[in-house]
Amino acid sequence: MTTIVYGITASTEMFIRSEYNTDNNIFACTNGGESYKGTPAKSLEELSKLEKKQTLQVVICSEFVFDILQSLNKIGITTNQCSFFNHMSGKLIPCIQMQFAIDTKSTLYAFYDLSYNLPCFDVTTFIVLAEIERKKQNKKNIQFVIIPSHSDDTPGLNVYHDNVDAKWRIEKVIKPMFNCLASCIGIDQPISQSSLVYYKSLNPSIYPNNYFQNPRQAAGDFKLLKSYAEQNIKLSNLAPPQQAYTIVNDFIRHNVGKKKLITITLREYWANSEHRNSNTTAWLDFALSLDLNEYFPLIIRDTYKVSEPLEEKYQSLTTYPLAAVDLSIRLALYHEAYINMGVDSGPLYPISYLEGARSIIFRWCSNDIPNLSDRTNSMHGFEVGKNHYFNDNEFQINAWMDDSFENIQTQFSLLENKINKAAI
Repeated sequence: MTTIVYGITASTEMFIRSEYNTDNNIFACTNGGESYKGTPAKSLEELSKLEKKQTLQVVICSEFVFDILQSLNKIGITTNQCSFFNHMSGKLIPCIQMQFAIDTKSTLYAFYDLSYNLPCFDVTTFIVLAEIERKKQNKKNIQFVIIPSHSDDTPGLNVYHDNVDAKWRIEKVIKPMFNCLASCIGIDQPISQSSLVYYKSLNPSIYPNNYFQNPRQAAGDFKLLKSYAEQNIKLSNLAPPQQAYTIVNDFIRHNVGKKKLITITLREYWANSEHRNSNTTAWLDFALSLDLNEYFPLIIRDTYKVSEPLEEKYQSLTTYPLAAVDLSIRLALYHEAYINMGVDSGPLYPISYLEGARSIIFRWCSNDIPNLSDRTNSMHGFEVGKNHYFNDNEFQINAWMDDSFENIQTQFSLLENKINKAAI
């Protein structure tokens, strides 16, 4: 069979030396005028005049595969006849295997509006609800759209976070969270609310389903979330990208081995620090108290403290800075760990939607700040002393108490006993 080697590049030479070369070649390039070691390359026009084109095979030795395929298709050479020589792997890949298609009619557009929602882990609830809506509408994909708070004639506002921090959070929290949903096919971030005109023109299926008429909607409708939980609709649909699991499992294989991985996530943030931050000393003392022959405690610092070393007393403990700055790595780590522990905070919230993940999250009540107030508990449907209704399984524990050393030890022992009994 005659092979058309399309493209005169460095990859061409590598292909010629490879096992895939049968030495029955016609060299080609789009406009002609080039040659391979003295053999002239035919132009696309000359290829179009060849007889029995259906008997040819084509090896593309160029990165412009998309354009080349379209050109070849126009002259009667099908995609099934074409392969791409991947010089990075040294493999010949059938072009038909490289193709993918997205049906826009089978896509749900989910709008996260920063005029009414913060660039924070509240987006988790939005993602969970959007995924349920996708399934209800029988759509294949979700296209997330981050709508800014400003329009062409009205300045925007960033609440709680300055402009620099807000931009950081969009890139490091919002977008990575979207990518931890398998049905996410893309993320748009238009520069102005005026771009909504374009999205309306598509007449798409959207979430929230009345967003175009009423954009003033909070990302997390906890009443709706609770109703889904009461209907036993699956909520735990988060799944970090496979590459994140690969990196985490490599870390576990090289460092943890067969020990039980215990993650300890520290909140060390400036906001409401007196009321919400971790009792760092208690947590690190607990980590040191574990039998290191059986357990592997892993400390995940607050993202804003990730570069600071632990006090000398705790230098023997292992930290994992990568999880503090890469959200997909963080969630993959939580998913693979034996038990995840920490105080109630944004980064730990997604654990509830990781199927099979285990956790102990300490939360207490205080009307001194909104986050821990009776009003917030009521609005979210939290029942003091009980596990949250949206938790994936019985091994996700909400401990309604302060994170003292004694409480941490007790709750850890209780959960491990529960795990051991379930395994019998």
